[in-house]
Amino acid sequence: MKKYLAILSFILLFFVLKANANVFCEEATTTTCTVCPDVSEIIYEIYSSHQYPFYFVSLVADKSDDAGMRANEYNVYGYPTVFFDGGYEVIFGKKSKSDYINAIQSSLERSRANINLSMRVIWRNEGLNISVEIENRESKNYSGYLKVYVVEPTSRWKDARGNPFHFALLGYAIKREINIEKNEKMRIDAVFNEATNKENVMAIAVVFRNQSEIRYSDPPSNTHSFLANFVDACIASLPAEDAPPYIYFTKKPRDVEGYGNVTFEWSGEDESEILYSYRLNNEEWSNWDKNRKADYNLSDGEYEFFLRAKDSIGQISEISYKFIVDTSLPKVVYHYPENKSENIPVHASIIIKFSHEMNKSIEIEISPNASYFLEWRNEKELILEPYMEYNTHYTIKIRNASRISGQKMEEFYFSFFTSSPDNIPPEVSYAEPFNSELYEFIKIKFSEPMYTILHNAIKIEPFISFNYEWKENDSLLLIYPKYYSAGKYNVTVTDYMEDKNGNPLKDNFFFSFSITNPSILSTNIFDGEENISINERIEIKFSSKMNKSSVEENLFIYPPAETIFEWNEDKLILKIDFEKGKKYFVNISKNAKDLRGLSLNDDFSLSFSTEKEIERRNETPSFSFLILLFSFFIFLIRKKKK
Repeated sequence: MKKYLAILSFILLFFVLKANANVFCEEATTTTCTVCPDVSEIIYEIYSSHQYPFYFVSLVADKSDDAGMRANEYNVYGYPTVFFDGGYEVIFGKKSKSDYINAIQSSLERSRANINLSMRVIWRNEGLNISVEIENRESKNYSGYLKVYVVEPTSRWKDARGNPFHFALLGYAIKREINIEKNEKMRIDAVFNEATNKENVMAIAVVFRNQSEIRYSDPPSNTHSFLANFVDACIASLPAEDAPPYIYFTKKPRDVEGYGNVTFEWSGEDESEILYSYRLNNEEWSNWDKNRKADYNLSDGEYEFFLRAKDSIGQISEISYKFIVDTSLPKVVYHYPENKSENIPVHASIIIKFSHEMNKSIEIEISPNASYFLEWRNEKELILEPYMEYNTHYTIKIRNASRISGQKMEEFYFSFFTSSPDNIPPEVSYAEPFNSELYEFIKIKFSEPMYTILHNAIKIEPFISFNYEWKENDSLLLIYPKYYSAGKYNVTVTDYMEDKNGNPLKDNFFFSFSITNPSILSTNIFDGEENISINERIEIKFSSKMNKSSVEENLFIYPPAETIFEWNEDKLILKIDFEKGKKYFVNISKNAKDLRGLSLNDDFSLSFSTEKEIERRNETPSFSFLILLFSFFIFLIRKKKK
């Protein structure tokens, strides 16, 4: 439990401090310093807890020239001295663990330049290939310093007690001044080839900016100063195995190409120069070279193109792509109405589907002549909305239709008969919600397809602005309120509502609905209940579907406990890591909202107590003891009878 509370405290600290950075710590030390091991272990213990976002480096001044020079830059008075974020906080000598934690927290609170830092570390040829990218997200130019510290997590050097140092500095992979214009990036590559072990090496990239002279003293009579460069960004990375090149196609044919001419183009990413080789189906592989394009003129059929890439140390990656070359003529694979169909409504849409993606410059002829509206649903499906007459035989002809790739389709036609006039007025079949709560949208079902422009066909009082859409062949109307406000509303479907034949609604249709704020309907335990099992799940049922994140953000448990949230539609299930013998409070603020954006009707509070620890004093006899006592009693009775 304490671990979870610590983690929670850490997360809350981050939100309070709005920290979005790692703290960088440098400990100036030597192999002969007798106090240094204690300080090093304290810092390492804090680091290993993962409760604070920071990295640290041991500057073993008497073993590493770079470490010694860095200690001189800080004007170190004596060992150990610990510098946080380039000297923003300085601790001299051995102090308590809380002092170092306070220094980290203080460093987290300070302001930093908006610098984004990323680093890639690859193990290659017994050394490190390091690539650092720095992005200046400030509204002005940025000047500072980039240092990449290469450290050994378990050092080859030992402290005064014979234990290896933690994260001892071996040297710098990069150490240079940087200048980046606003909203720009820069990339710096380097190689670190000093003798080391892949399993025991780490790189830490740090961006410093110029600050001012810093003065520190310990004891107060001994005051020291140095020119500080505070840290704006810090990131660490362990070396990754050198992977084969990453390759990808930048141009390839569609699944159904339509042309015999096919082109492939590609590119790759790697730390070294890349060579490529390719083949089509089972052909021979091409020679390795830097070419990144291949052209073919193919006949109809199925193909697979293979591409390989090789880096400077011979690692190979491979990808492939399957495609079809199809230069056949297009055709109509489906149409509505079907040929010689009868009683087709005059308002019906005509649908034509093709076998291939088509050129949209197509000729359509309707006989007898009828004006129409044309729409392509996609490159293969055409929709016609003609203005047709009753009891008429129509023929649809398609001419000069061709694929995007140029192949032309033969002339195609089909015919059908329209229905007689419809003089029957439409009716409302049902409406939802009908005199009940509105949770999402209003549904109004009509007896036949309707004219889709509403005009004054729907009236809602009090007025609510809304959007709408038609479904099920324009017979189902869905109305979406633009906002939800608690109250009772009356809806009138007026006789302005017409079917597609111009017949108005038979009668006005009335219904009502309500919108109420969500509430909590029930819980599985009572307020004030005692002796709740520590394994009990708390179930809270709401009157409507809630905005999950809104509820979870406005739910508080005291005393704090690790909690898992689960949802089953409108029911929230809390799995809480309870402790025995405690009183708990669960509160949900009325700021919690449902999916409609409505707030909870009132604050909710629930209190209960968990079962107490079992007291061992004056406990009742165990079952085994009772059996033994009973047996002894029977033995005495039998002995007495004898």
